[in-house]
Amino acid sequence: MTIQQSELSRPVIESQGFYSTSQVSRLSRIPVSTIYEWRRRGIIRPSLELVEGGLLADEGYSYSDLTLVRIIKALRDRHLDFDSAANALRHLYARLGPPDRGWANEKVYVIGNHIYVDRPDEWQVTDATELGQKVMEMLFGDLFEELREGDEEASIIVPPQYRNYVQVNPGIMGGEPVVRGTRLPTATLVSLLADHDINELKKLYRRIPPEKIEKAIEYERYLDRQTAIN
Repeated sequence: MTIQQSELSRPVIESQGFYSTSQVSRLSRIPVSTIYEWRRRGIIRPSLELVEGGLLADEGYSYSDLTLVRIIKALRDRHLDFDSAANALRHLYARLGPPDRGWANEKVYVIGNHIYVDRPDEWQVTDATELGQKVMEMLFGDLFEELREGDEEASIIVPPQYRNYVQVNPGIMGGEPVVRGTRLPTATLVSLLADHDINELKKLYRRIPPEKIEKAIEYERYLDRQTAIN
């Protein structure tokens, strides 16, 4: 079994994770139907292929795809023109690679409710640096600081209230949510609750601070609630 980059996707990056449509939906808190609609419209498609015996067994999204879905949702929630937002993000991805702190220094403009990325070879805007900074801050809101200050241990996939306790890193357990600083999937803790109470779990994982265990379980239940709402 191998995972390879599909012909229609972006340059290969190491430790990219592999997420199904349902996993992307759950982690980004977006309905599955919306993910499929974005795929149909070419907004974002699976960039990875799962190959078994030389045959395509499945398609999946990379960690960078998942991050991009999260950003698209943030822009959509601001009621900006969806197609121009998607086009701007695709250009940022093509120019800068996966979302990281470099995105916060790019020049992005809003004219009406449409979003544009400055491409000097095609058009110029006066006072580009100052305007670009202000517009980017407006577009990304809280995500702006997260992208600018982000590091390998950070992830805008995890809601701020859980980031000290939960980690999503494509290099750890294939990118599934884990208790921060460990390789213990948060989903495993929830599954163990079927046969153990939380105090037993704290004894079982005594090397993990109890608060981390509590918050990791709370995070999984938060995702369950969001999935039910969607």
